[in-house]
Amino acid sequence: MATLYNQGSNHGSVQIDGGEVPMSVSLDELPSELKELVETAVEPLEPIGPEESIERFLEHKREEIRTQTISEYRRKLDHFQQFCENRDLDNLNDLNGRLIHDFRRYRRVESSSQTEPLSAKTMRDDMYLIRDYVDFLEEIEAVSSGLSDKIRIPQLGKEDGVRNIDIDPQRVNQILNYLEQYEYATRAHVVWVFHTHTGRRPGGLYALDLDDLYLDQEDPYIKLRHRSGETELKNGDDGETEIYISEDVAQIFQDYIERNRIDVQDNGREPFLTSTHGRLSKSTMRRYVYKFSRPCMVTGECPHDRDIESCEAAESDDAASKCPSSRPPYGLRHGYITEKLRDGVPTEVVGGRCDVSEEVIEKHYDERDDQEKRELREKIFEEIREEQNGGGYL
Repeated sequence: MATLYNQGSNHGSVQIDGGEVPMSVSLDELPSELKELVETAVEPLEPIGPEESIERFLEHKREEIRTQTISEYRRKLDHFQQFCENRDLDNLNDLNGRLIHDFRRYRRVESSSQTEPLSAKTMRDDMYLIRDYVDFLEEIEAVSSGLSDKIRIPQLGKEDGVRNIDIDPQRVNQILNYLEQYEYATRAHVVWVFHTHTGRRPGGLYALDLDDLYLDQEDPYIKLRHRSGETELKNGDDGETEIYISEDVAQIFQDYIERNRIDVQDNGREPFLTSTHGRLSKSTMRRYVYKFSRPCMVTGECPHDRDIESCEAAESDDAASKCPSSRPPYGLRHGYITEKLRDGVPTEVVGGRCDVSEEVIEKHYDERDDQEKRELREKIFEEIREEQNGGGYL
């Protein structure tokens, strides 16, 4: 396949078999036979800017993915649009393998305000999206054919992915005690209690209405519902379930409703967590997790030898994520699943409560080493043997 670049003039270059060959003469100057060969090999490209191309791509994806995922794609592709602006790349006809490589580095170390380069898992997920996006650009004749094949996807080893993102259980307990004492039954307290007690995604908390909470009964529970087009769960109807909560947690939820909940409606519904603008946003919930996972917020001390008075992460809740010790809500989900596995809760039970498959748990959440697994199996089998007091099988 050959592709002519700089088609605005008769000079430019031709890409043949993945290589770019400069053209030092115009097409009109070529012998008729060669001119015909080049013209039949040239793939005409239609000019398009980054913003328009992203909108076209997202509109195309609406036919196959949920609104929540569309929003996630838009957020990720905003980084690519910013990269194009930085490079004055107004026409994606000029996108090539070298620019893709440059974007890869930009995304990993320059695009966000994180203190460390993006993890291999995040880079893998982002580059899968970029490859899908570039493949779409090929379909609409915006970039040269085969460009998507040049996009390399990072490979993950067992040490990669979501490792080291969870919060140590002792820290979690310390934070919960702090919230219990100083922020009892506030929205921040509810957010932390929900994540550390259920292991569910933020979307589950966001979706809760008052009539989804069954608090005033002997065995309190909450019911997560998928409402298409409104408050969606990541796995749709398959994510719906009833989740047991302890009486202590039910009391915190009830006290929040009675003392601190703002009585507002959202499209005729009564959200559980609210603000003066309606249903509490997921971004605000996320800030609560970042805010109180900063060690200085709870202990008044910094383990990173920073001056708290001048530390950007300590000065503003909006910048709390810049603290090396702060964690996102996913860190609480990861820590919850890991600890339940260490406590001996069966994988299928953890998966059912947290809406995650056993395969994904094994690949991304199970931090136990072989010794821990062996000792846990030994403990369980010894307990069963004592209960059965012998039997045909020893």
